Amino acid sequence: MFRAFISIRNASSHSYQKTLRLPKTKFPNRSNLQKAFDQLIPQSSQQIYTQQYDELIVKLSKISECPDSMKLDFLRDNVFILHDGPPYANGDLHLGHALNKILKDIINRHQLLNGKHVVYIPGWDCHGLPIELKALNKLNDKLDTISPMKIRSIARAHAQKTIKAQKEQFEQFGILTDWKTRYLTMDPKFEINQLNVFQELFKRNLIKRQRKPVYWGTETKTALAEGELEYKEDHVSTSAYVKFPLTEKSKEFLDVGAIPTYLLIWTSTPWTLLSNRAICFNESLQYVLLRFNNEYLILEKNLAENLSFISGYEVVKSLDPKILSGLSYTNPLVKDDIARPLFHGDHVTSTTGTGLVHTAPGHGHEDYTIGIQNSLEVYSPVDHEGRYDLNELPFHLQTYFKEEESGKGCKVLDTHTTKKIIDLLDKENMLAHHHEYIHSYPYDWRSKKPIVIRATPQWFADLHDIKSSALRALEDVKFFPERGMNRLTSFIKNRNEWCISRQRYWGVPIPSLHKRDDPDTVLMNEETLSHIIKTIESKGIDAWFAESTEESMYEWLPEKYHAIAKDYYRGTDTVDVWFDSGTSWHVIADWYKSIAGLKSQLPEPLADVYLEGSDQHRGWFQSSLLTKVGSTGIDEAPYKKVITHGFTLDENGIKMSKSIGNTISPLAIIKGDDKRKLPALGVDGLRLLVAQSNFTSDIVAGPTVMKHVADALKKFRLTFKFILGNLQESTEFELLPFSELRRIDQYTLLNLKILCEETQKLYNQHNFSNVLTQVQYHMNNDLSALYFSVIKDSLYSDSLTSSKRRSIQTTLFHIFDAYRSIMAPVIPLMVQEAWNYIPKEWFGKSPRNSLSGVETAFTMQWCNSLREIPDSNENLLHSFSNNELKLLSSFTQKFNTLDNVTKPLQLKVTLYCQEPELLPFTREEIEDLLQVGELVIETGSQSDLPYLELSSTTVQLKLEESVLHKCPRCWKHNSPNEDTLCHRCEEVINDS
Repeated sequence: MFRAFISIRNASSHSYQKTLRLPKTKFPNRSNLQKAFDQLIPQSSQQIYTQQYDELIVKLSKISECPDSMKLDFLRDNVFILHDGPPYANGDLHLGHALNKILKDIINRHQLLNGKHVVYIPGWDCHGLPIELKALNKLNDKLDTISPMKIRSIARAHAQKTIKAQKEQFEQFGILTDWKTRYLTMDPKFEINQLNVFQELFKRNLIKRQRKPVYWGTETKTALAEGELEYKEDHVSTSAYVKFPLTEKSKEFLDVGAIPTYLLIWTSTPWTLLSNRAICFNESLQYVLLRFNNEYLILEKNLAENLSFISGYEVVKSLDPKILSGLSYTNPLVKDDIARPLFHGDHVTSTTGTGLVHTAPGHGHEDYTIGIQNSLEVYSPVDHEGRYDLNELPFHLQTYFKEEESGKGCKVLDTHTTKKIIDLLDKENMLAHHHEYIHSYPYDWRSKKPIVIRATPQWFADLHDIKSSALRALEDVKFFPERGMNRLTSFIKNRNEWCISRQRYWGVPIPSLHKRDDPDTVLMNEETLSHIIKTIESKGIDAWFAESTEESMYEWLPEKYHAIAKDYYRGTDTVDVWFDSGTSWHVIADWYKSIAGLKSQLPEPLADVYLEGSDQHRGWFQSSLLTKVGSTGIDEAPYKKVITHGFTLDENGIKMSKSIGNTISPLAIIKGDDKRKLPALGVDGLRLLVAQSNFTSDIVAGPTVMKHVADALKKFRLTFKFILGNLQESTEFELLPFSELRRIDQYTLLNLKILCEETQKLYNQHNFSNVLTQVQYHMNNDLSALYFSVIKDSLYSDSLTSSKRRSIQTTLFHIFDAYRSIMAPVIPLMVQEAWNYIPKEWFGKSPRNSLSGVETAFTMQWCNSLREIPDSNENLLHSFSNNELKLLSSFTQKFNTLDNVTKPLQLKVTLYCQEPELLPFTREEIEDLLQVGELVIETGSQSDLPYLELSSTTVQLKLEESVLHKCPRCWKHNSPNEDTLCHRCEEVINDS
């Protein structure tokens, strides 16, 4: 009998479940990767970009006949341009690429939500050594006979293939752009623009050709700029203390008699001793003549005391530094008996060495300066492979430094070469001491091999005259983080020249013409440059690299030079790739001219934002600034703001590297990797991983971090699903005015508006991680723990015509709009998917935005619906917090002490108050808030109950198990009879 009763009761309860309005939506519980690629990415990215861009073009056409000043005002107010620093077109994308592109996309999408039209043209850096090496590797043993044209053809094909592959991978990140409109540094128009920048620099006398020491990659066989160096802190060199004998005339001057007398120098590059042309001292230091092992040594006094290998010496006398300039010495290594001089040098210090510095003008920048000042030979007997050039060495050393196997000169950095030099020094009685020396040394950032410094004829951009202009331009640039300002300015301050020539084929040529019988004689002037650029524009840049026959040279020179054309050939040097990408600001300048229609004036700066890794302070940020300021003569950077991000680390804090094997590809994050225990995060998960990190330092990726991201992503999806599920059914589909909403709805919306304002500020500060912190806190506390819990009963049980339910649905729509705005930049696919499932009726009869009547989640203005909500209502916020929420907190504490009741809806709560008319809430509102079965407000007080001080009045709470019965529909204990509906549910059933 009892079981039968239970069955009847359950059947009755079950039958009423069908009358509840439980959340109902087709918005899926999980993301679908194929759907993301096929539908959601196009909807939320390319289509949106094209639509908003087309609308911009329409607007521009309407002001096409207006003066530039009016167009400029329009562009400043309506257009946002983030200029894409071009990734290198070689290899697959890594997590650093995803970090960079997603950060840019977040900024662009936020600007779009704030009413700007976004112009974002993705680019690729296409020239340079790594791609050329890929081309050469395909040619194998044909290297000696292959033509530059063939190398360029293979390199171009490799770049094109890589760009296609990288573009397809970039598309998977959900980037807001039109991938068909892009720029490549190997595009003919880009190359011509770059040559025009070179010409402008030449006109300003900033381009020079000199034979001087440059950083040289011995593996890559080309000159390098400072920005292409990486310093290895634990490089090991063999350092030597070397004795150079004074000439007999100098010995007589010092009155040392027949005792051998030497200048003691210290060097960490013994291979440069063959190129020694002088020794430098500093007039401000103290020098001594000391006796050791029946020899005299000259060196700095304080440094002598630190040299353990000459302990027990005797100081013979102090030497006035000025007399050192009258001394001379010889270099027995080369056996030429030429008297070498001594010069003062400010670079000589008393911190290391001996206070005397061996000077080889062909192998050091400071040495070169001293050499030029004193007319020394710039001698550098080292070839492009980093080997001794046997033809340049003294005859007696040619066999000594010749490799048996190759027949070439020894590589100067090899240990066996160093041993040969040490042995030679010992043989000539020049070696005082040698030891291993660990120090910082420059490496080629591409080959990861140590470089040499060697003198070769190179092209330089003279930065002396434009440094001050560049630094002034940076005064108007904002940096995020701010430390980037000091980093970039320090690089510029310490740079006087920029070696812009490279000895490669895959690049833009330096348009120089060289005398056939004297290659150091160069023909280059404004007239020849203009003619060459026009010729390249008509024939294509590959034509420059064809064989320079005498007959072919006529077309490369203006007619006035045809009489001597056959005497010249086209130079083979190409331009540094940093110069390549550094001139990409022309892409934005061209857009303003050809698309925006500006004729006489361009916006300054050209771009709103440059965003790249922090390593670009020495690279692209710098080269962009220098080419812009140098070629235009205007103290204006190409960017308003410079934003930098760090690198990607594994969960052990180690930088991701292929050589270590700790890299994680973007696709492994999107699709997951079971072997590495990486959960599949999808496209939005990858983006959320980037956004939740403090990108100004480094971002960490790994299984633990990815699991947290997956959890956060799930919460966002459940929040959208709950909102959508409760917005599907309504009789009106009309938003109620704020004044008609319940207090809890008003309180929720006021807090929601504060969230929108705070996250807006954080987006403007590029503090994306705190945006997520704020919204996640709001979602977990204001929504899940409070508002959603309170409203479920009304949403599920009230009638569609209920004013309370309409108030709740109005609030839910505002929450949806706010979360759409805040999360659209970070997880656009989920936002787009949610947008696809929201009933169109909620937006009224008019289009949701002005985008040609097309409704999108990304062009509707930021928190659009909340514009109708008061900006602030401190009284209501304070009142609700100090009345309802305080009451809720007290109730929760009391409820947790009860033993016989498990759910609030089983309770009857009595609220005692001496002045109930002072309570700001209604009985029904507080009953909903506490989610109890029954609530009664009584006038008066109870002596056995504690008092609760609200801001409006004093109350007492009494909690007791309800004597009423459980309603089989809403499950509240508020029904007068067993297994019968409560009053509210009965009305809903009867009215339906």
